[in-house]
Amino acid sequence: MRPFKIDRLDLDIVEMLETDCSLTYEEIAKMTGKSLWTIRDRILALKKRGVIKSCRAEIDYDKLGLPCRAIIGFNVPPDKIDDFVEQAKKDKRIKKFIITTGSRRFHIKIIGKQCGEIREYARTILPKFGVFDVDFEVVLDEII
Repeated sequence: MRPFKIDRLDLDIVEMLETDCSLTYEEIAKMTGKSLWTIRDRILALKKRGVIKSCRAEIDYDKLGLPCRAIIGFNVPPDKIDDFVEQAKKDKRIKKFIITTGSRRFHIKIIGKQCGEIREYARTILPKFGVFDVDFEVVLDEII
Protein backbone atom coordinates (compact mmCIF):
# COMPACT_ATOMS: atom_id res chain seq x y z
CA MET A 1 0.00 0.00 0.00
CA ARG A 2 1.46 3.34 -0.99
CA PRO A 3 1.83 6.16 1.54
CA PHE A 4 -1.40 7.94 2.34
CA LYS A 5 -1.55 11.67 2.94
CA ILE A 6 -4.68 13.42 4.10
CA ASP A 7 -5.38 16.58 2.14
CA ARG A 8 -7.96 19.37 2.36
CA LEU A 9 -10.53 17.41 0.31
CA ASP A 10 -10.23 14.40 2.62
CA LEU A 11 -10.67 16.64 5.66
CA ASP A 12 -13.72 18.32 4.06
CA ILE A 13 -15.27 14.92 3.31
CA VAL A 14 -14.66 13.71 6.87
CA GLU A 15 -16.18 16.88 8.32
CA MET A 16 -19.27 16.59 6.10
CA LEU A 17 -19.80 12.93 7.02
CA GLU A 18 -19.23 13.69 10.67
CA THR A 19 -22.06 16.24 10.46
CA ASP A 20 -24.36 14.04 8.36
CA CYS A 21 -23.27 10.51 7.55
CA SER A 22 -26.26 9.98 5.28
CA LEU A 23 -24.86 12.29 2.59
CA THR A 24 -24.51 10.59 -0.79
CA TYR A 25 -21.45 10.72 -3.01
CA GLU A 26 -23.43 13.00 -5.31
CA GLU A 27 -24.33 15.45 -2.53
CA ILE A 28 -20.73 15.63 -1.32
CA ALA A 29 -19.53 16.08 -4.92
CA LYS A 30 -21.86 19.06 -5.37
CA MET A 31 -20.76 20.64 -2.08
CA THR A 32 -17.05 20.23 -2.88
CA GLY A 33 -17.20 20.93 -6.61
CA LYS A 34 -15.54 17.57 -7.33
CA SER A 35 -16.77 14.68 -9.46
CA LEU A 36 -18.89 11.92 -7.98
CA TRP A 37 -16.14 9.41 -8.84
CA THR A 38 -13.46 11.45 -7.09
CA ILE A 39 -15.60 11.57 -3.95
CA ARG A 40 -16.40 7.85 -4.15
CA ASP A 41 -12.72 6.96 -4.53
CA ARG A 42 -11.72 9.24 -1.65
CA ILE A 43 -14.35 7.83 0.71
CA LEU A 44 -13.40 4.26 -0.19
CA ALA A 45 -9.72 5.07 0.44
CA LEU A 46 -10.58 6.71 3.79
CA LYS A 47 -12.54 3.59 4.77
CA LYS A 48 -9.81 1.21 3.58
CA ARG A 49 -7.21 3.03 5.65
CA GLY A 50 -9.44 3.10 8.73
CA VAL A 51 -9.96 6.86 8.85
CA ILE A 52 -13.72 6.37 8.45
CA LYS A 53 -14.58 3.47 10.73
CA SER A 54 -18.37 3.54 10.51
CA CYS A 55 -21.35 5.75 9.88
CA ARG A 56 -24.07 5.86 12.51
CA ALA A 57 -27.33 7.67 12.98
CA GLU A 58 -27.71 10.05 15.90
CA ILE A 59 -30.80 8.85 17.73
CA ASP A 60 -33.20 10.84 19.92
CA TYR A 61 -33.78 8.17 22.56
CA ASP A 62 -36.46 10.25 24.28
CA LYS A 63 -38.65 9.77 21.20
CA LEU A 64 -38.12 6.01 21.44
CA GLY A 65 -39.37 5.98 25.02
CA LEU A 66 -35.86 5.73 26.50
CA PRO A 67 -35.48 9.08 28.25
CA CYS A 68 -32.92 8.10 30.88
CA ARG A 69 -29.28 8.29 29.89
CA ALA A 70 -26.40 7.80 32.27
CA ILE A 71 -22.64 7.67 32.28
CA ILE A 72 -21.21 5.05 34.60
CA GLY A 73 -17.51 5.29 35.43
CA PHE A 74 -15.78 2.37 37.13
CA ASN A 75 -12.77 0.11 37.34
CA VAL A 76 -12.53 -3.58 36.50
CA PRO A 77 -9.95 -6.05 37.79
CA PRO A 78 -7.46 -6.86 35.00
CA ASP A 79 -8.50 -10.54 34.85
CA LYS A 80 -12.16 -9.56 34.22
CA ILE A 81 -11.69 -6.84 31.57
CA ASP A 82 -12.10 -9.09 28.51
CA ASP A 83 -15.22 -10.74 29.96
CA PHE A 84 -16.79 -7.38 30.74
CA VAL A 85 -15.99 -5.97 27.30
CA GLU A 86 -17.64 -8.98 25.64
CA GLN A 87 -20.74 -8.60 27.82
CA ALA A 88 -20.92 -4.85 27.14
CA LYS A 89 -20.74 -5.38 23.36
CA LYS A 90 -23.82 -7.63 23.57
CA ASP A 91 -25.88 -5.27 25.74
CA LYS A 92 -28.02 -3.07 23.44
CA ARG A 93 -28.53 -0.53 26.24
CA ILE A 94 -24.84 0.39 26.20
CA LYS A 95 -24.27 2.99 23.51
CA LYS A 96 -20.64 3.92 24.18
CA PHE A 97 -17.76 2.21 25.93
CA ILE A 98 -14.78 4.44 26.63
CA ILE A 99 -11.46 3.65 28.28
CA THR A 100 -9.58 6.62 29.73
CA THR A 101 -6.78 7.52 32.06
CA GLY A 102 -7.60 8.71 35.55
CA SER A 103 -9.11 7.27 38.67
CA ARG A 104 -11.94 5.53 36.80
CA ARG A 105 -10.63 3.94 33.62
CA PHE A 106 -13.86 2.59 32.13
CA HIS A 107 -16.99 4.55 31.22
CA ILE A 108 -20.20 3.42 29.60
CA LYS A 109 -23.04 5.49 28.25
CA ILE A 110 -26.22 3.53 28.86
CA ILE A 111 -29.89 4.21 28.10
CA GLY A 112 -33.11 3.04 29.68
CA LYS A 113 -36.83 3.66 30.13
CA GLN A 114 -36.24 4.72 33.72
CA CYS A 115 -33.12 5.67 35.63
CA GLY A 116 -33.97 2.98 38.18
CA GLU A 117 -33.50 0.40 35.43
CA ILE A 118 -29.97 1.70 34.81
CA ARG A 119 -29.25 1.81 38.54
CA GLU A 120 -30.38 -1.82 38.75
CA TYR A 121 -27.92 -2.69 35.96
CA ALA A 122 -25.13 -1.04 37.96
CA ARG A 123 -26.25 -2.84 41.12
CA THR A 124 -26.69 -6.34 39.68
CA ILE A 125 -24.61 -6.76 36.50
CA LEU A 126 -21.45 -4.82 37.29
CA PRO A 127 -20.62 -6.77 40.48
CA LYS A 128 -20.55 -10.01 38.45
CA PHE A 129 -17.36 -8.68 36.86
CA GLY A 130 -15.74 -7.46 40.07
CA VAL A 131 -16.39 -3.86 39.08
CA PHE A 132 -15.41 -1.36 41.78
CA ASP A 133 -15.16 2.38 42.38
CA VAL A 134 -18.44 3.02 40.54
CA ASP A 135 -19.58 6.55 39.72
CA PHE A 136 -23.14 6.85 38.36
CA GLU A 137 -24.13 10.11 36.66
CA VAL A 138 -27.45 10.84 34.97
CA VAL A 139 -27.12 12.82 31.73
CA LEU A 140 -29.30 15.93 31.84
CA ASP A 141 -28.67 17.15 28.30
CA GLU A 142 -26.38 16.59 25.33
CA ILE A 143 -25.31 19.68 23.42
CA ILE A 144 -22.99 18.35 20.71
